[in-house]
Amino acid sequence: MVSFSITSKDMGETPYALFGGYNSSQIVGGGEGLKTFKNFENWLGTWALEGQGMFYGTKPMQQPGQDTSYPAIIDTGSSQLSIPPDVFDKIRQEWAAALPNLDCTSDKTFCHVQDSCENVATKIKPVGFQMSDYVFEINPQQYLYKSNHNKCYFVIHKCRLPGKNKNLFLVGDAFLKHFYSVYDFDSDTVSLGINKHSENKVSMYKPGDRPVEKKNALSQKKSIKMDDEEDDDDFL
Repeated sequence: MVSFSITSKDMGETPYALFGGYNSSQIVGGGEGLKTFKNFENWLGTWALEGQGMFYGTKPMQQPGQDTSYPAIIDTGSSQLSIPPDVFDKIRQEWAAALPNLDCTSDKTFCHVQDSCENVATKIKPVGFQMSDYVFEINPQQYLYKSNHNKCYFVIHKCRLPGKNKNLFLVGDAFLKHFYSVYDFDSDTVSLGINKHSENKVSMYKPGDRPVEKKNALSQKKSIKMDDEEDDDDFL
């Protein structure tokens, strides 16, 4: 077993690997916050989950169970966060609808906007990756990158590998820095949990159990209950 806590310069932490176990104190919820998935077999023979779907907010960009699933390659040696071209085209259209000045042509890999990432983040939505029956959602601030030229770059981009390799989710440290990862060679499993330094920046949940929606539903239920109590008081 080997586990990784990956960071970036702005996180103020040192990245590390542990051999023979994992550090539960690095995971939101401790050991119970770590979810284990069977390694998804793929033609590259690498660690992977099953890339089942993708969401922009709550809108499906790839329909789980209906569209083709793709291997989601877990690559701790890569900075990439690449998605299949057909899926990328759908999410690019969503970005363009919110940001008329979106530029996805002058840079051969990354879309960008001539604006601050702080402004851009208020106009776009979280992105969710459904992999192996779990959704991993990243807020806009976590998939945007500020350059030195007042440009805001999107780190999610179209996979440009040749042949059938183009239809891959390539999950590198742009994703993994938010999720503590554990690789168990004996059981052939991959485990992921929200890293402590990314608490409240990302979320992971079962499909249909999105935390924001649950919170809104509870608030609505509480509001209805309060209205009913006020009606009872009026009656009395």
